[in-house]
Amino acid sequence: MHHIYTTKAFVVHSSPHGEAGKFLLLFTKDFGMIGATAQGIRLLQSKLRYHIQDSNLCIVSVVRGKEVWRLTGANELQSKKNNVLYIKILKILRRLIPGEEKNDDLFDIVEELYLTDVIESDHDSVEGITVLRILNTLGYVRSNTDISIFLSDKKINPQLINEFNKIKSKAISIINEGLKQSQL
Repeated sequence: MHHIYTTKAFVVHSSPHGEAGKFLLLFTKDFGMIGATAQGIRLLQSKLRYHIQDSNLCIVSVVRGKEVWRLTGANELQSKKNNVLYIKILKILRRLIPGEEKNDDLFDIVEELYLTDVIESDHDSVEGITVLRILNTLGYVRSNTDISIFLSDKKINPQLINEFNKIKSKAISIINEGLKQSQL
């Protein structure tokens, strides 16, 4: 008998799979980045189809199959599917996280961003802060005195955004160097 695991997850990407299914790339709290199939989810009568949309934050139930995970249930917690900032961050995660490996700090960074309302004029700065935190968590950026304020906490607030704007060009060069180090 298979064990059903229930965890929070971001729907990073989905694509059609078979006649009425989808292949889902999920960034989960308990397993890291996993691929899962959802049979029949594209059918009109599917109860899960509205919960599993790209860039949603959900509670998912999955079963480990021989080769891939299988989605058995889902409940949407929050949807930000039309917000460019969240889509960019999820795309960066897709590039940087190669496979299954639990990383609570990384999940918490993305969840904090997701649960914070960000005005459009601050998107670039918040994206920079978040990418800096992601790269630091993955080991691609070394903390120094200039950026330590952004790495010490997972919260995003107006004061932090103002501080980031003061060193934005230096922070962007640190981010670019981190992305270069990741070889992606």
